[in-house]
Amino acid sequence: MRAYVREVCGRIVADGREYGIVALVFALYVPVSNFLFGAVCPLVAFCGIPCPGCGLSRAAFCLLTGRWQQAWQYHPMIFPIAIAALWFAWNRYLLGRKARGTMAVLLVLAVCLVIVYGLRMYLYFPDREPCVYKADNLLARFLSYGRLL
Repeated sequence: MRAYVREVCGRIVADGREYGIVALVFALYVPVSNFLFGAVCPLVAFCGIPCPGCGLSRAAFCLLTGRWQQAWQYHPMIFPIAIAALWFAWNRYLLGRKARGTMAVLLVLAVCLVIVYGLRMYLYFPDREPCVYKADNLLARFLSYGRLL
């Protein structure tokens, strides 16, 4: 049992060493982007329109804290994404093998994200969280600055 736990921990540490810089950059990007632009999402910061992933962070937090209905309202795709992440982690870390069909799963998730995005934009944009328009975006600032000249 101890050897198995060491193997699992070894795989986690190896991935941490290999991909840790990405996590660090993202961890730094979030507060800096939020401070400078008032948004984490580059699309929201630039043109004020939510992206297909807008609401996923809030939905993940709600899911992890047991507020499933609120997670669904923020972004319904959090549930299949969480299931896919668990499936990947189960295969990668506990079984020590590459999860077969990972690219197909990611493709299906991406297509579903775009479909859900279209539906949410049609039904909720621009006045229901997280599908709101952020009027104070970089493009609007740039265009209003140009009119002042």
